[in-house]
Amino acid sequence: MIATLAALVILDLAMLGVGQTGAVGPGWLLAGHAVLSAIAYARWLRHGTAIGLAPAILGALGPVGLLVGVLAHRPSASAAKTVDEDEAVFGPMPARHRHRGAMLAVARMLDGRVHHGEPETAHSLVTMMRHGDVGDRRRALETVVRSFQPALSPLVALALTDSDQTIRALAAAASARVVQNLALSRAAIEARVAAGTDPEAHDALATLLADHARANVLLSDSQRAHLRADAVAIRMADGDTEQDDVLVEAMWAAGDYAAIDRLALADADADADPGTTRTTAAGLGWWRSELAA
Repeated sequence: MIATLAALVILDLAMLGVGQTGAVGPGWLLAGHAVLSAIAYARWLRHGTAIGLAPAILGALGPVGLLVGVLAHRPSASAAKTVDEDEAVFGPMPARHRHRGAMLAVARMLDGRVHHGEPETAHSLVTMMRHGDVGDRRRALETVVRSFQPALSPLVALALTDSDQTIRALAAAASARVVQNLALSRAAIEARVAAGTDPEAHDALATLLADHARANVLLSDSQRAHLRADAVAIRMADGDTEQDDVLVEAMWAAGDYAAIDRLALADADADADPGTTRTTAAGLGWWRSELAA
């Protein structure tokens, strides 16, 4: 590409020299300069690797400016290691639709334009997934995937039953990616735990497992039960026996309602207000009346 730009620069300068002799009119000079600039831009967009702002701006001066911008650009190491999140989630794009060279950066800048939604077009993700058109449903699914949390997994599950085949395929790929990300995140935190350098690693691991066990409907019941059991084991190993959602959920799933009462009573005994203990104790044993009924 550099050789092509250099050749265009030579042609542009030669044409400028011919114009100064008066052999060619100014109109023809401008037309020739515009054609050479368009060819230089097309070559850069198609095959260029310098995707900074400098080549795009300096290219307005013609092939000379574009060549200077390309030579002055030095891509950072982090930019070279950037992973395309869309391809990681939705798979590689077909070759006939793939952007190459600097055109990829231009497409990303255009895709990143901010569109402020009008009040009459702003809906919740659930409403868009249920009642929006195909484009709205796909954008809602992409939003869920980009900012995924276990509590958003029901929306991915809803997309798995969508009437559009493409959305179903994207949801299936996203579901597999979510499970893979959970495994990678767990392995990374477990490595921190094994290293023993991060005192908060145990709590982070228990929180991760508990969140997915509680809300990630993309996992099977047995997988969620295993995650809940692992989270409870981590809590107990750390000596964290205070009332905790994951402990209560594990006791509820096991049908050990008396243990829930004991946990609540122990939490109430820790309060400074003695009236709190009596009130809490009076409300305990609720499960006995349920069993009797």
